[in-house]
Amino acid sequence: MMTEIHERRRRLRVRTARAAKGPRGHYLIAGLAVAGLWLLNGDKSLLYHAVQMLIVMSVLTGLQIVLDRHHGVTPAYIRLISAKLVLVAVAVGAEWLLARVTSASNTIVAVGLVVLVTAAGPALDRLAARRAKARAATRLGQTHRSSGPPAGASADSPADPARSGRAFRSPEGRTP
Repeated sequence: MMTEIHERRRRLRVRTARAAKGPRGHYLIAGLAVAGLWLLNGDKSLLYHAVQMLIVMSVLTGLQIVLDRHHGVTPAYIRLISAKLVLVAVAVGAEWLLARVTSASNTIVAVGLVVLVTAAGPALDRLAARRAKARAATRLGQTHRSSGPPAGASADSPADPARSGRAFRSPEGRTP
């Protein structure tokens, strides 16, 4: 019995370690690609950066939605789109603020994009997955509940005292 528990825990650790390594690599590649694009167009205006990044983020979001659906997961569209918009806004805002102070603002923002996408991406995905799982469990629990009194009981039947408004009271008059 104990060896079975230990074996299950070991398998869980292996799966968790494998899952932790996989997405982070994907996010590192995505962060490097976005940062490279940012650096390649360092001589362009901030408006150009903003529009280009929004287009790239839209394509990446569409790709992520398609891949998630292919794997049987329904992504949280609003959260995905919001996260990408916030990322672009932070990058453009940081570039605008840093350009007044240093000539290396483009490089600083690119490094920041890599770090932000690599660090925050997997954490936000886990959060979204947990919320989606909780929401699905809530929906599943609601569909299994019956909407009426138990079979053979009327609405005023003592079979469901909470529904009829007559909850059980202790001799002191308090509801347990």
